[in-house]
Amino acid sequence: MQQVHRFLPPVSIIPFLFVYNSFSPCSASLPLHTQRTRTPTKYPAPKPTCSTEDEFNLCLAVDMSGSVCSDGMGSECNECRAAFLPIFFTSECRDKFVSEDTCCNNFANVKEFSSLMVDLLGEFPAEKSFSLVQFATDAQLVSGLSSTSQTLLVIDRLDYTGGFTNHAAAIQKCRGVLPTWDGRKNFIMLITDGVSSEPGLDPEGAAEAAASSAKRDGTFIIPIFISPRNDLSALAFMRRLSSDGKVFDVTDFGSLDRLQDSLVNQVSCS
Repeated sequence: MQQVHRFLPPVSIIPFLFVYNSFSPCSASLPLHTQRTRTPTKYPAPKPTCSTEDEFNLCLAVDMSGSVCSDGMGSECNECRAAFLPIFFTSECRDKFVSEDTCCNNFANVKEFSSLMVDLLGEFPAEKSFSLVQFATDAQLVSGLSSTSQTLLVIDRLDYTGGFTNHAAAIQKCRGVLPTWDGRKNFIMLITDGVSSEPGLDPEGAAEAAASSAKRDGTFIIPIFISPRNDLSALAFMRRLSSDGKVFDVTDFGSLDRLQDSLVNQVSCS
């Protein structure tokens, strides 16, 4: 049976609580920075169980759909602006003390997590490059293959868009930027909180077709799924997108950072 990796948040607040079978201590909630000068929080570096010397390219596909900032209430959260007189009113999707560019705590956590993963994988001694795709109703290549430092700057400047969810477009954009001729391993990390709703009549079918094309190129797809409910249908869909049937699943955006050890191992061992 294919395995789904579900990571639950801790249920008690005890000093120095450690998560069972984890290599790093459970950290307190990360501060939500709203300044563009934010740098990723430093964690104890995970120790991969496999080689870190294989060259690789990684494309991060970051979900900016409305569900990220509306907590699944159905709003598209377009541009994080109020539908009526946005000069005078704030969007219902925007959290207090969070900039309009970032919009909500959930997306702040996504940016923080993306920076953390690039920072950790950037410490591998192998040659590597990172690219960044943002997606909602459509997908946009925000940064082509770049260095660790350049990618971190781009992540910090991401502006939330809102919209629907188009996994097919996200995978296609990543596939277009990942070279198949340079001998490196290629990875797509798909960070999302819902199933496909775009394009057209069969959005999930389109996403699966795009994933199949990327896999035929030799690209390894790693779904990172935020789901507060144990939605078996959504998890089954994510498994179909995955290259090895694994889904790295957390119940809330604030728990994303607890995936770091498993994801570093996934990249080093795949």
